[in-house]
Amino acid sequence: MTIKNKLTTKFSHLLNKYREWKNWNDIANSMKMSNNKKTASVKITANKQPGIALSFDDSFRVSHWYKYGKDIFGYYDVKVTFNINAFHHFENQREHSQKEIDMLLELQAKGHEIAHHGFKHKRATHYLKEHGMDRWLEDEINNLFDWVEKQTHSITKEKFHKPVTYAFPYFIYNENLINVLTPEYFKVVRGHHRDDNLVGFNHTGFVPSICIDRHILKTEKYIRKILRIAKQAGKNVILTCHSILPDEVDWEDFNWGQEGRSAGNWRISPATLQMIINEARKLNMPFYTTAEIAGVATFIDRNFERMIREQLKNPYTQWIPIEELRWIKSLDISNQNIANLDGIEYLSNLETLNIRNNPIEDFRLLEKLPKLKKVVKNDERVIMNT
Repeated sequence: MTIKNKLTTKFSHLLNKYREWKNWNDIANSMKMSNNKKTASVKITANKQPGIALSFDDSFRVSHWYKYGKDIFGYYDVKVTFNINAFHHFENQREHSQKEIDMLLELQAKGHEIAHHGFKHKRATHYLKEHGMDRWLEDEINNLFDWVEKQTHSITKEKFHKPVTYAFPYFIYNENLINVLTPEYFKVVRGHHRDDNLVGFNHTGFVPSICIDRHILKTEKYIRKILRIAKQAGKNVILTCHSILPDEVDWEDFNWGQEGRSAGNWRISPATLQMIINEARKLNMPFYTTAEIAGVATFIDRNFERMIREQLKNPYTQWIPIEELRWIKSLDISNQNIANLDGIEYLSNLETLNIRNNPIEDFRLLEKLPKLKKVVKNDERVIMNT
């Protein structure tokens, strides 16, 4: 290598380091400025610790999420949001296979949110300019709602819950799109950097996020700094990723050709995710889904959702408020053909529960209820630990 080439390489390396530093420094400074202004900060309570929402885009990557994320995230432990489409980006634009649908539903069954990311992942503003708002809403929004409603797990027969949140493909949006989508279609819509990149609880409308894929986040110290600032501000931060893949996995092995090559830059390693999880635990920052930050409770079992709605002041509300569920201390859902207790974790003050004569096989979520004292299931009464 000539001296000129060496100097060019060194300069390029330094320039990339400067750009990385500037990007993360700008993000941190915007968050600090907001914190210093003391603007509309959310009080930290036992039920509202400021936390993290991990948001993963593009469901053609579902096998990556499932293989490398499922065990890291656990069962209702590190809850994340997976933003899905109906089609694979690169395999001749095919619809998701039943195997892929099963993986998504199994991730949902572990407590994760399955959210909306456009039927065919079209750039919203481009499509809007060419076809108009009504056509975009029909082709990209309503079509995915319809597709989601038709899907069922091949074995458990569980279905997706109706999407509560939406992530703009390619982070591309405008104010008109935000106003049309919220709150009629979604409680919140997610983009990229904006304002201070912090989000309060019970939010409606646009929420920003910070992308932490490996070509953007090369140094772990930056994410540690971001998390500390969010904690001090008493607000939440949404972190966007795409594929979950160990660094040694070669993207070319997926055989998605030239068209799919650039998508390989958008990935995060399990090791980096584990670092974020460990750092969050040190800071006592819980993990939320985007829907939870929006203050919305979701339920897999529709019979269970129906019974929960009967407890609300307004059973016909579009979004079930998590805050309202915290008032429920006693619940009788016996003889309702309920098979899944997903969502019961939001009843944080529940003391007594009757679940007799329901085909429920998994009772682990009852361990998430700190005040539960008595459970009646079938012909037995179980006294919980106090």
